[in-house]
Amino acid sequence: MKLIGRQPDVFCLNHGWRFIEQEYTVLPEGKTHEEVYGFSKGGAAKGPAGSGFDDRNWEIVNLPHDWVTGKSFDEKGSPNQGYKERGTAWYRLSFGLEPQDRDKQILLEFEGMSCDAQIYVNGTVLKRSFSGYNSFSVDMTDMANFGIVPNIIAIHINANAWEGWWYEGAGIYRNVWLVKKAPVHITEDGVFAKPVLLSSGENKWNLETEVQIANSFEKNQEFCVKTELLDQNGKCVAAAEQNAAVAGYGSVTVQLTLQNLKPRLWSPENPYCYEVRTILYNAGEIMDYLVQNTGFRSIRLDAATGFWLNGENIKIKGFCNHQDHAGIGVAVPYSIKEYRIRKLKELGANAFRCAHNPDPEILEICDKEGLMVMEENRTFSSAEDNLEEIKGIVRRARNHPCVILYSVFNEEPLQGTGKGRRMAGRLQAAVKSMDDTRPVIGALNGGYMEESGAVTILEATGINYNPARYDDFHRKFPNIPLIGSETASAFMVRGVYETEQEKHLIDNYDEACAPWGNTVREAWRYAVERPFVAGVFVWTGFDYRGEPTPFEWPSVATFFGTYDSCGFEKDACYFYKAFWRPEPMVHLVSPWSRCKTGDTVKVMIISNCDEVSLCVGEKEILRNQIDALHPVVIEVPYENKDLTAAGFLKDTETVYDIQRPQGSMRRLKLEASQQIFRAGGHEAAAVNVAIEDENGTVVDNDDILIHFAVENATILGVGNGDPNSHEPDVADYRRTFHGKAQAIVKPVGMQTVKITVSGDNTEPASIELPVVDTETIPYILPMQGQVLEELRIFHKLFSEKPNPVVSLKPNDMNSFESVGYGEAGQAELENQYQKFALYMAHFSVGEPSEGRYLYFENVLGHIWIYLDGEKIYERSHELSGMIAADIPNHIQGRHILSIVIENANREWPHAGITTPAVLNSYSDLSPIGIR
Repeated sequence: MKLIGRQPDVFCLNHGWRFIEQEYTVLPEGKTHEEVYGFSKGGAAKGPAGSGFDDRNWEIVNLPHDWVTGKSFDEKGSPNQGYKERGTAWYRLSFGLEPQDRDKQILLEFEGMSCDAQIYVNGTVLKRSFSGYNSFSVDMTDMANFGIVPNIIAIHINANAWEGWWYEGAGIYRNVWLVKKAPVHITEDGVFAKPVLLSSGENKWNLETEVQIANSFEKNQEFCVKTELLDQNGKCVAAAEQNAAVAGYGSVTVQLTLQNLKPRLWSPENPYCYEVRTILYNAGEIMDYLVQNTGFRSIRLDAATGFWLNGENIKIKGFCNHQDHAGIGVAVPYSIKEYRIRKLKELGANAFRCAHNPDPEILEICDKEGLMVMEENRTFSSAEDNLEEIKGIVRRARNHPCVILYSVFNEEPLQGTGKGRRMAGRLQAAVKSMDDTRPVIGALNGGYMEESGAVTILEATGINYNPARYDDFHRKFPNIPLIGSETASAFMVRGVYETEQEKHLIDNYDEACAPWGNTVREAWRYAVERPFVAGVFVWTGFDYRGEPTPFEWPSVATFFGTYDSCGFEKDACYFYKAFWRPEPMVHLVSPWSRCKTGDTVKVMIISNCDEVSLCVGEKEILRNQIDALHPVVIEVPYENKDLTAAGFLKDTETVYDIQRPQGSMRRLKLEASQQIFRAGGHEAAAVNVAIEDENGTVVDNDDILIHFAVENATILGVGNGDPNSHEPDVADYRRTFHGKAQAIVKPVGMQTVKITVSGDNTEPASIELPVVDTETIPYILPMQGQVLEELRIFHKLFSEKPNPVVSLKPNDMNSFESVGYGEAGQAELENQYQKFALYMAHFSVGEPSEGRYLYFENVLGHIWIYLDGEKIYERSHELSGMIAADIPNHIQGRHILSIVIENANREWPHAGITTPAVLNSYSDLSPIGIR
């Protein structure tokens, strides 16, 4: 996500998009010579890609947007995609640029859209994207309109195919930014600040900075580039500068080194980030600047001893994660990503695997939260375009101290073959050409014992599952570092303590896993007992939609998650707290609160203490030694008393956990993932709802339908963590699942957000979250209006006012020529007093409506406007000024527009139309603007 003050002239383009899930062609309606000839020219795409398309009846949406969340589950749909069909759709956005922007580079930055996409700007396709995960930019400088004429971004997305075997969603599901850059500027992601350790004993570093400068216009330019290193207090601790020059339409790379630094180090325990501020000067004036994070830390993978961070041998304790969250699909706001990462951090995790795709926001969050990241490429191919894609991934990742590994593939059939080896080597070389500071690995589910495969060319090997082969691999390849790139695949459903296969329910006692996987305890034991295993990435941190495993319909999601899809704890969470956190802990796994007299209850005690005891009421029924890998399991006759587990360190009771019998009262408890909203439009809160009794015990055996009502906000989606639920994602209600449910709420405006939850046989409960006004990146206000894109002018002038209706032969492409706009009108009319020009265009108009008009920002001379030969406007008493010509209410479809202009001012040589005409409505007139 872009942050205020990090570069000049950045605007958010998330608001006011027009959307329709419908297919359109960009071809002309027919195949006449005129239509084919016209379509073959620049800026001539038709349909929604054209500037003149009428999209007023389309839905208005804000980004991030995943159109699949609004669909129903369909048993005939793809189980991998969560039984929701994807389809194809169009997005369109109209916005203005100021006249003073003419001499700037105009860049569109897309953080991600799913999946195959064509991006049109003002009728010309400027980018084709074939990745639903990688970020990219579009330089629209040459195609930009300025002033009153809007710019039209039209995006066609085809999500009928798939890149992954999981829920991928569909749409522009990440942020879009508009960046206006000086003619000579720092390129996108054009600064690489590379920390180089000179002496670990003295903590002595250099920061080697590489700055790429580009010139978007024809004039050669000299400049000075300066790099500063700022600490967290904003103090400059080092600086360097250098003079250089760049040719017109060229680029140049400038290298500067900040020497002999003694910085604070970045680590998961203390994620200290510095800022690198790069500034371009010319004649003492700032042309451009860029501020970004950097951090100093040393990393090393050792084949014998595993992973080393800042000279300390530690285990990587990571989770693999897909993108989607309950209710909102893959359109996950920044603050919900923060919420999810903090939940992982609570368990003692120190690492995050982007499985199986990159996300620039995840890197920003992990920088500040202190999770090390395995950044992963999705597509295993050494095709030219994929090599460029992976270079882009690295450019966006290489300044983030959190990134410690690059993975170039995951579970590829070619991984153990000669082809796979060559491809992996080529991808690794592409990574190294951009960043040689991190190890490159692949995540293999086979083929890792093959000398002819990828393992012998990559710097390290990731093994997915099958930890029993760790020893075999290490014996055969003792010099290749090894990491458990994907482990566990253990099954649990939150709140379930008795497995019922026919109901697709699996208990929380860590007894079930995928055929290829291991239980939570087994997977960690294999890694922790082997010094040469650098660590693990557990599959997965959260349940996710699609790839329903181990069941299919009616299951629509996985059972792998340590948390459920809302971020509610399964009991697996407590295993990782016991494994990974230093604090003493104890946790009871049982359904005690919902049991009744006569039941025999299976109780598991998880703890990292030396010893645990278990009491029913005041009676101690067990006292045992324990370790985290071997929890205590006991059958206990139920009594209507408290069940208490205590953990002891050196015979001293240190921690305890209590499960109480369920009380008679029912009340709703609300908690939000944050206490305030910061202005800017990028934040949403997870509002968690629990049904509790008078003792604060969750009532998890009496689920009810609850309703959400919001003030000054909108509900993005709802969920409850049930992998078998078919309730709608986009709704204001949800049934609780084992006593819990969740709504994702986003503020609208600056007023305090109030969320009220009500349910059967409970009193309503409310929570309020204020919105704090902070300085934020402004939004571009969408413009309304349909550009008249086909206006042409007759090749010669007339001495008398011409007939507006002209009959042309089908192959006549030269009697009329393109109009050249400018402040002085058309050059053909200059100094041509009392001469007439004839303009014509095919004019498409949407459904009949009132209050439409054809707007001309400025016309010089007398003017007559005709529609199908009928005059609709005349101005013969003024010589210049704005014109708004009303369009008859009944007009619809394709028509011929004719315009006659006379150069009628003896004192002024110019005449004509200064900018393209725009069809607008009096009801939705909007100026160029920002918010």
